[in-house]
Amino acid sequence: MKQYIIYIAAVLLAIGSCKKMDEYKKFADGGEITYPSTFDSMKVISGKNRVMITGLLKGDPKVTRYRIFWNSGNDSLEAPLTRSGGVDTLRQIVSNLPEGPMTFNVRTYDAKGNKSIPMIITGNVYGQSFQTSVNQRGNRVVLGTSFRQDGSALIKWANVDAYVGVRGMQVHYLDASNVARDTVVPASLMDQQTIIPNVGVKQTIKYNTLYLPDTVGIDTFTVAQKEIPAFTEVLITNSQKPVANMANDGSRWAILRDWISNAAVKNHNGYGGTDISGDPKIYFEAGWGAPGIYNGKIHQVVTLPPGKYKFEGSVDWFNKGSRNDTYLVAMPGTNGLPDVDQLGTAFASAKLESGWWWWDTTFEITQQTTFSMGLLLYMNDDGEATRLNSIRLYIVN
Repeated sequence: MKQYIIYIAAVLLAIGSCKKMDEYKKFADGGEITYPSTFDSMKVISGKNRVMITGLLKGDPKVTRYRIFWNSGNDSLEAPLTRSGGVDTLRQIVSNLPEGPMTFNVRTYDAKGNKSIPMIITGNVYGQSFQTSVNQRGNRVVLGTSFRQDGSALIKWANVDAYVGVRGMQVHYLDASNVARDTVVPASLMDQQTIIPNVGVKQTIKYNTLYLPDTVGIDTFTVAQKEIPAFTEVLITNSQKPVANMANDGSRWAILRDWISNAAVKNHNGYGGTDISGDPKIYFEAGWGAPGIYNGKIHQVVTLPPGKYKFEGSVDWFNKGSRNDTYLVAMPGTNGLPDVDQLGTAFASAKLESGWWWWDTTFEITQQTTFSMGLLLYMNDDGEATRLNSIRLYIVN
C-alpha cells in the first residue's frame, strides 16, 4: 500500500513538471532569453537643469551600448559603450531637464539587441526656484580685510551653517602687475580666513559666493559679485598698543615680538623695546641708570606694490634730553636700517621733534619694492625717552 501511494505521487509530480515545462517553452518560444549585465552602484548627481548619471559595469564584454529613459519613457538618450576588459565607468550628462524630482530607467544592450533588466534610479534637478533661494541668501559676509606686509591680502569670513549650502567663494582681483586674477576658495564653515597673494593695493577685490543644493553636484549656483572696500592700510605686525614681547626680564623691560631688534636697543641688560610694567607700548629709554642707545634699530620687512604710502608714528611720550634722534625709516632691501650718519641712503625718513604727537613720511613707488621699515634711534644717556602708541603704514589713495 505504501509503495502504491509513492508511485501515484511520483506520477502526479511528473505531470505537473511537464505542464510547467510546456508553459516555459511557450514563454521562451523564440529561444533562450539573454540579459546583458547592468550597471552597479548607480547614482544621480544633481545639477542646474541637468544631472550626471554614474555607474560601474563589470565583466560581460558583450555590452555595446546603453539607453537612459525619463519622463515616463517619453524621452531618452542612447550612447555606445566600448568595453575595456575591466571595470568601466558610466558618466552620462542628461540635459534640458525640468526642475524637480526625476526618475530614470537605464538599460544596457548587446550587439544582438538583447536588453538588460531595467535599473531604476531617482534624483533631483535644480533650476530657477533654487536660484531664487540663493539670491535671497546673498553673498557670504566679510568680517574684515587687511593688506599684509608680504604683499598679500587677508580676508576674514563670517561663519555659516552647513544647511545654507555654501561651497566656496570666487575671488576676482588685480595683482601687483595689474593682471586680472580669479581664484575659487573652498569654504570652511567656521573661523575661515583666506590669504590672496600678490594683490594690487589700489584695486578693490570682488567676490561671489558659490552654492550647491546637495553635498555633491555638477553645477554651482551663485549670486552677483560684491565689492570689498579698498584697502586703507598695510598691516604691520605688533605695531600698536598693547604690544607683545618675545622675552622679558621678569620685572620691566622686554624685547618686541615680530620686530628685528639690534643689540643697541637692548640697553637694559639685554632687553629693551617695550615696558611690561604698565600699558605695553613701543618704548625706548636711555639714562636713569641705563646706557645710551647709539644707532639702535628695530624693523620689519614689508613688500609693497606700486602706490603711495604714509609711514606714521603716534607719540605717547617723548623726552629729548641732550640728544634724542628718533626716525621713521624706509630702506630698500631686507638688510635692515642704515646708521644715522648714512640716513641719506634711505628711501624715506622723518625725524620726531619735541611737542609732536605724531609724525610721518610719505613716499611713492612705481614698482613692487621690498623695504626694511622701522625706527632708528640715537639717544644719549641723560634722560632720553621715546614711547609710541603705534607705528602704522597707510595707503594714500
